[in-house]
Amino acid sequence: MKEQLIEKARKLPEPESYFRGLEPPEGTSHLPSNLLLYWHDYPHERTIISTRYMLILPARPIEYIVNGNQIELDSGRALLVKPYLQRSVPETRERYDRLIISFEAPEAAFYLPAEWVMQTNDESMAAAERLVDAYLAGDILRAVFELVLLLRELSRHPAERVVPPLSPPVRLALNRINQALELPLSIKELAAESGLSVSHFRYRFREELGISLGDYLAERRVNAARRLLEETADSIGGIARACGYDTIYAFSRFFRRRTGISPSEWRKRHAIR
Repeated sequence: MKEQLIEKARKLPEPESYFRGLEPPEGTSHLPSNLLLYWHDYPHERTIISTRYMLILPARPIEYIVNGNQIELDSGRALLVKPYLQRSVPETRERYDRLIISFEAPEAAFYLPAEWVMQTNDESMAAAERLVDAYLAGDILRAVFELVLLLRELSRHPAERVVPPLSPPVRLALNRINQALELPLSIKELAAESGLSVSHFRYRFREELGISLGDYLAERRVNAARRLLEETADSIGGIARACGYDTIYAFSRFFRRRTGISPSEWRKRHAIR
């Protein structure tokens, strides 16, 4: 990554909310939306499971763990983490400087790279710099178009495959979880739908995603709860039901165990005004 881009990226403000970004005008639903750009220079060892696409452009060598797979990046590579996959940055180096481009997009949009890891070049870095310029200027439509150009350029230069594709049973389970988070889920039902025994299904899920099914579901639910608490005026009871909990008590106990504070306190501290 060129120094000029690094200097500009360091000027990006830390998001007030990691769930709310800049939105393009209506009528552009096929383009990326809810766009967030920010700069991080620290590790994040806690597992994160986001509903968003995360494009990582490192300024120096860095290691990511995605679905239990170790991915080594340098300043000549980019990583696109797709929604609903777990990721973390282990504390293995002194510096972790990276530009993070977070966005939402329709599944299988034409501009999304097929592979996760790609080689960068002068054209993609120029597009990234124009993207940062547009974002800092508040020109969301130009920023969205520059992001599309960046993704298309990266897609032309895939690196070797570093993460194996998910198996059909695991993909099916993820679809069930992420399409109806409010519904109670039975591992017996998920295993039966996949044609696997419960023990084999549990093993396959952990082997491919690097996280147990229970921990994955808990992380998805707490992330959904945080977003609803920050972005909506929904009642705590309504949010509890949307996250698969029958009672406020059970939901509050779960939320406090995962975050250290109650749902109402989280909303008080983080709600966008």
